[in-house]
Amino acid sequence: MVVPTARALYALVFFFACGLCWGGQFRLQVGQTNRVPVGIEVRNAETLCNVEISIEGGPTVQQRVSAPDFLAWLNLTPGQAGPVQVSWRGVFYRNEKDELFNACPTMGQTRFMATSSNADLQADWQHHWQSMGAAMSPCVQTALTLQGINPAWYDRRDPVGSVMDKVLARTEQQCQRFVQIKTPWGKEPMASHACQLGGLKTRCEGYYLAAGKGPRLGYEQALAQHMAGQSLSAHHSETRAAQQARARAAQLAIEKAQAEEAARVEAFKRALAEQKKREEAEQEAKRQEAEAERQRELKAAEAREREWLENRPWLVRKLSRIQPKPLEDEEAPKDEPNKNEAAKK
Repeated sequence: MVVPTARALYALVFFFACGLCWGGQFRLQVGQTNRVPVGIEVRNAETLCNVEISIEGGPTVQQRVSAPDFLAWLNLTPGQAGPVQVSWRGVFYRNEKDELFNACPTMGQTRFMATSSNADLQADWQHHWQSMGAAMSPCVQTALTLQGINPAWYDRRDPVGSVMDKVLARTEQQCQRFVQIKTPWGKEPMASHACQLGGLKTRCEGYYLAAGKGPRLGYEQALAQHMAGQSLSAHHSETRAAQQARARAAQLAIEKAQAEEAARVEAFKRALAEQKKREEAEQEAKRQEAEAERQRELKAAEAREREWLENRPWLVRKLSRIQPKPLEDEEAPKDEPNKNEAAKK
């Protein structure tokens, strides 16, 4: 069969551009569906192209891959331990919308090893995270999660290089720049750390701004923006809990001051009432003393009068018994003529 010239040239491009490409280094868990990436090596200026991927013992699928890493994500479910072979080649593809995608100038294959355990990989990664330090370790782990990569089943010790090695190296470089952004919280926790705002010691939460403006970004959002090439700045503000605690403390202080003032007013009222009662009691005591003194004086006067009466001279006693005539009896004769005249009339 005669191969057309264009197809023959494209086959040569496939041959010289690819060679044997190992895109794995991930282990597969037996009996589980594993979502793993395959790094497709594309050496021309394509930014989006199509590959046909064949899975040993499985289906053949079409996938579009894009720059910069040209990762094809596969769901592999191995039934038993051992190697799982995956191969690919670039083919043109037209989708349901009649959009035509170029074939990636590549051919290659890789294999994944299916096992029942990844204990040795987890121990290796745990040591790797600890060696990175407190700032780099969470950054790299978060960055890989944002890219959909679970390194728990990735074998870093595999001597065969792959695109994933490049992804990991780039992620670590991005995190090295990210952790160098000067933050007001320093080595303290971003979510809640001691701070001083306007001379007030309180608790603050950190946040990032893209290009010094826009909405506040949390750690993951800021890291995603940083990985996309956005410049960031770090800031902090008082936490809501600290604001509420300060407002509550201020309210309690106001309530305490009000209660103390009310207590002072009540104490003053009680003092006034007690003073009034004392004054009334003193006045009543004085009145009773005065009344008692008056009664004593009256009794003393009566006693003196009785004593005088008893001891008065005989003549005085006799004279006191003589009763004087009333004045009416002396004036009565003068009125008789007037009564007679009235009778005659």
